[in-house]
Amino acid sequence: MHTLFDHHEDGCPWYFFDSSYKILLGACLIVFGVFGVLLNGWLFATFIHSHLLISKSHILILNLCSASLGRNLLGFPFSGSSAIAKRWIFGSACCQLFAFLNQFFGIFQITALFALVLERYLLARRNRREKTLYFRFYWIAVGVCWINSVIFATPPLFGYGVYSCDSTGTICSLLWPSLSSGAKQLGYCIPYVIWCGIVPLISIFHFMGKTVRLEKIYYRNEQLREEKRLTKSIHIVCVATLTLWIPAGVLVGWQWISLLIYGYRPHIPPTLTLLAPIASEAATSIPVLCYLSGDERLRAALLGRMRKHYGLLRPDRAQRYIRT
Repeated sequence: MHTLFDHHEDGCPWYFFDSSYKILLGACLIVFGVFGVLLNGWLFATFIHSHLLISKSHILILNLCSASLGRNLLGFPFSGSSAIAKRWIFGSACCQLFAFLNQFFGIFQITALFALVLERYLLARRNRREKTLYFRFYWIAVGVCWINSVIFATPPLFGYGVYSCDSTGTICSLLWPSLSSGAKQLGYCIPYVIWCGIVPLISIFHFMGKTVRLEKIYYRNEQLREEKRLTKSIHIVCVATLTLWIPAGVLVGWQWISLLIYGYRPHIPPTLTLLAPIASEAATSIPVLCYLSGDERLRAALLGRMRKHYGLLRPDRAQRYIRT
């Protein structure tokens, strides 16, 4: 049986991980990271200059895009290069900063997904009374994403939880505690798992089901059908993103269940260790790909097809294309 390793500030409490896998991990992180930067940068630039993106709902889509882009810019230059070097090469202080930002953007992503799904539900519910959502809701939702992420990413910097290397020894992340780790570590990790994992996950699927039922009843005219298509795209984004997070969830369960029940850090299969960070990095590209395939307005904006889709614009903005 494996024994529990004590945590050391500059060390890793993990067994040796085959160096050949680290090069593969680094190459995959760089490929998916660069691809994600290009896609999310494309979407971000489109929001800045396109006249097609005029809906208030696009604020929350841009919010999710910001989280994905931030994780891309953080991830592959540091984690990818460290994996190729076969060790964390940026020092202890940078390890803490990297782990904090990685945790921050991870929480931000799932909170942003929940905000999108909740907004779709509230719009469908208020449509029955011919009401809409005010800008105040959208700015509050964006603010909650930022505040919630800061609140749950900061405690390990002050001893409530530990930021250290992961099982590959090349990426810094949250180190899951055992029962013997003390109340400070457990007191952070248990609320974190519940509030930033279980609650958003259940809520996302709960509101997705309610939204689909309401839209089938009340969304009849063409404008509301466009909203229905946007809802479908957002739901696909949520399902696809959460699917790619499954390996990371399995990895967390694999580590923490053994720690809580048996009191030692288990040997983690190399396949799972590789798949979890790669799938999480690939998940940042999912939103743009889903918008390209599922939503006409966003696809037209991304591809720059303004003339062909001038009918999507407000009449005053569409006139320039009608005359030409």
